[in-house]
Amino acid sequence: MDSDEARRPEGPPQPRDSVLRAHRAPRGREDRTGYLRLDLGESARPASPRVLQALQQLAPEDLSRYPDNSSLVNRLARLHEVEPGRVMVTAGSDEAIRWAFNAFVEEGSRVAIPRPTFGAFLTAAEVAGAFVERADYLDDLSFPIEEFQKLLAPRTPRMVALANPNAPTGTSLPEDTVLGFAHGSPATLFLVNESFASYQGHSLLDRKELPSNLLVLRSFSKDYGLAGLRVGYLVGDPEVISALQVVRPSHTVSAAALRAASVALSERDAMLAHVHEMRSIMERLVNRLESRSIQAQTTAANFVLVKLSSPIQPWAAAFAAHKVLVGTWGHVGPMAAYIRVTVNSEEESARFLDTLDLVLRQGIPGATRVEGVPGEWTDLGSEGMA
Repeated sequence: MDSDEARRPEGPPQPRDSVLRAHRAPRGREDRTGYLRLDLGESARPASPRVLQALQQLAPEDLSRYPDNSSLVNRLARLHEVEPGRVMVTAGSDEAIRWAFNAFVEEGSRVAIPRPTFGAFLTAAEVAGAFVERADYLDDLSFPIEEFQKLLAPRTPRMVALANPNAPTGTSLPEDTVLGFAHGSPATLFLVNESFASYQGHSLLDRKELPSNLLVLRSFSKDYGLAGLRVGYLVGDPEVISALQVVRPSHTVSAAALRAASVALSERDAMLAHVHEMRSIMERLVNRLESRSIQAQTTAANFVLVKLSSPIQPWAAAFAAHKVLVGTWGHVGPMAAYIRVTVNSEEESARFLDTLDLVLRQGIPGATRVEGVPGEWTDLGSEGMA
């Protein structure tokens, strides 16, 4: 063996240390074919049937040419009564989050993120090599305002990442509180994911003026029901958007996705009716669970929290054995006994209840063999929703 072979490392080249150490956001079960999918907050269908009709009318040139997002940008600007230079279209929320961290977070800088929350925040922060500080949601699943404030002043994090409403807790933080944070730490970029905002009925984007250090993220996945097309957008100060344009790749949102999102925006009444219907189904599901003496609660998102017993993973496995997927990512500490159940239709709610009744009759195999205790937020291996 020559000296070059002796020095040759085994295996492929290794990625950056920050990538090796980074949190891996949950992606859900690998093969979800044939399951009732109540785990990721997905909609069973687009809010408007016109979206599918528009996709069926795509022309050959729509597929052969690079997509142009200017029409959707202008539509979004008119919707939120801002200049087009304040809007950026993205391939879903995950891409938008990664761009924001790429543009504004240097290695070793401080980032503040509550726990638990949308898993993509932590992944992006750790891949960037940031020093991440956390404040834990309280036992009643409300936001830790006082503890979080300590992460902002007198210190100044490079970025704060918030989901409002939050997942997996399903709770909401008043916009005035978010604005107070932003005004009190003007050198910090506040990235606020409002993917569930339509379900709570209000948004930071309802305000006429927002501070220049506030960047709002919205998605077409939850309310418009277009998760499969991957469309989201950011609204912020023109200089912030301009910085993001430097790191964004070209043409990441397909022509089909842009067409679907544009049609969806013209069908906002259908979207709002869809959200109203989902909230009604959510309330009826909670009532049926409570009639079974099972504690449940509606949320500011599109899912119900159902309290069973901890640890919750054996319950999720029992549901999966009956081809029903429920959400449990990040469910430790105060959430250790809860599952998340997405609402979509009365038929899906009925199937979930039938499966729950069956699981309760059969018992939870393996529950007594699960080691450990409910744990603390600090025990999280993965958190939030995919």
